[in-house]
Amino acid sequence: MKTFTEYLTESQKRYDFKIKIAGEMTNEQETALKSTLERFVTNSFKKSGKTPIQELPLDFPNVKNLEVNIYEVSLHYPATQHELTEFVAQAVKKQTSHVVVRRPGEPSEEYQTPVAERKGALLDDPDYKEAPNAKFEDYYGDKYNTGFVKELNDILRLQRKERGEQRPTEGDAKFNTDSPAGTQSPIQPTDYNPLRK
Repeated sequence: MKTFTEYLTESQKRYDFKIKIAGEMTNEQETALKSTLERFVTNSFKKSGKTPIQELPLDFPNVKNLEVNIYEVSLHYPATQHELTEFVAQAVKKQTSHVVVRRPGEPSEEYQTPVAERKGALLDDPDYKEAPNAKFEDYYGDKYNTGFVKELNDILRLQRKERGEQRPTEGDAKFNTDSPAGTQSPIQPTDYNPLRK
């Protein structure tokens, strides 16, 4: 059985961030960055990369011809991205336009992560491995169509009942062709002929 301290350590939340700083970073600036983040109790601090000098670095629309240093940070205490941007900019003595703080999983971060390249078209796979749990009979086919029509009939029946309409009882249709009623056209015959003058 686990002790209370084990449960407590397992339940601690981690707040992950990706900090991007445009421009050159010295060792003193990295040390200042680490010490600034300690106020939020840093679980991990790792420099994940550095981009080459780019004319227009990604995430920095107002900056030109600079490299971008990327740090992955995990904090024990919660912090907002705006708050971290201000603290980091003050610590490394840069403008806030040179600092971007992102959370993992943001849409702007998702499209930057490399994705394994797929070989071949999706429709070439007859087993549809992209959707392994798909039940195709739930979306089309005779069984689906029968259920759909039955559901529509049930809805129609309920609507008629709410309006107070009564459907005639089902039975054999009766036609009397021997009766003289209904044998003449409702349009009255006329002597008018457009060809005669």
